[in-house]
Amino acid sequence: MHDPAGEALRALTRPGMGTENAGPALRALARMLRPRTVVEVGAGSSTLHLLLGLSDARAEAAEDRRIVRGEVAAEERASVLHPRSVLDDYAPKLLVVDDFSVPGTSAHRVRETARTLGLDAMLTFIERDFFALADHELDAWGPLDLVWLDAGTQADDAGFLTSLWPRVAPGGTVVLHEPYLATTVETYETHETYAGQDRGRVACRVVPTPLLQELRRQAALPDAGFDVLALGEPHKHRQTGLLLLRKHGAGERDRGVPFPEELRALGEIDSAVAPRLGPAVETSAAETAGAETAGTGIAGTEAADGILAALADDTRRTVYSAVVLQADTTQGIAERLGMAPARCAKSLAALERAGLIASTEKLWTPVDDVWRQAAPRRPRPRPQAVIPSKQGKRRVFLEGLVPLFAPDRRYPEAEVNEILRQVHPDVAALRRHLVEERLLARADGRYWRP
Repeated sequence: MHDPAGEALRALTRPGMGTENAGPALRALARMLRPRTVVEVGAGSSTLHLLLGLSDARAEAAEDRRIVRGEVAAEERASVLHPRSVLDDYAPKLLVVDDFSVPGTSAHRVRETARTLGLDAMLTFIERDFFALADHELDAWGPLDLVWLDAGTQADDAGFLTSLWPRVAPGGTVVLHEPYLATTVETYETHETYAGQDRGRVACRVVPTPLLQELRRQAALPDAGFDVLALGEPHKHRQTGLLLLRKHGAGERDRGVPFPEELRALGEIDSAVAPRLGPAVETSAAETAGAETAGTGIAGTEAADGILAALADDTRRTVYSAVVLQADTTQGIAERLGMAPARCAKSLAALERAGLIASTEKLWTPVDDVWRQAAPRRPRPRPQAVIPSKQGKRRVFLEGLVPLFAPDRRYPEAEVNEILRQVHPDVAALRRHLVEERLLARADGRYWRP
């Protein structure tokens, strides 16, 4: 059977380049989401997949309208449709940004292929460098329902997201290619000794990209407002997988009601227990032994998370530095930084929400107290009369001391002594035992959690 679309896709797709799954997934997403405005950065065979998906969705929407109007008898289908949504006219459009600067791509052939298949009415090509587009040009596109990013580097993707995410409609989805990368990492699965120090072995691993890691951290913050889903292809080490970011809709806020209560409201069983997919909360050995804890607390953790989120952006860090150096008005800060006042005001608002700055008599000033509120306080075990002599009990006792040290930080010996002195005056013995048990690592006079 003659299949013009299939033949066109085969002609546009570079064999072996690894897009054999990404393209059909985009077509399915376009059909599933029924987006009205789709943006693609970087043309290619994926452009045709998106156009075919929009064509599928348009045909399906037309049939659904007929069903809801009673022109076609399909009771089961009618029972699952949202009449108000289905009765609206569905006229999707695809905006493709590509300056055709990448050699060897099929981008230049896409427009003619779309015309041949009768799909060009939905397609608008913008032959520009994305980063040369002005804000008013991006605003003219209207709310974006689906965005596909497959051009440039990690830094480029970060720039695309910075520009486009505020313009993504509630419930809209952004899709990126290659959320994982193959690189060499140091592992500690097998230890070897070199110059008296433990070190891991270097191995090749497929790991999350820096962008995926950053977005996961942001999504974990309270009221982040978006979900992250990374789909990998375990049989490949590059050109692998898709990263989906979905902005929450207006009705998707956390209702704050416990899981069992909501099930009861739905008339379901009372005995259901909420699934625990993350690590269980455990009590440290020092706390079990009767330690006094002055932990971070929810308020301190949320404050720290808010600060990290606010300062994750380069522009906001620059604006915050300007406020710390000199209290000033929005206009004054913008002029000192050579920045548009509107962009500066947006960063100042985000910093104010995080509690980092405050406005007094139209002057922005730093809030120093926020750092003290957000700083984690280490648990403080009660001083012990003796260090257990039996190895098993001593190990349990030493494990309770590990939370006194923050991960990913290297401590000078003097600070280690100060921390351990709260537990026992023989800090040298405690240091030695912690290193021997591999609970702390040591090199060049520094200690850290391995």
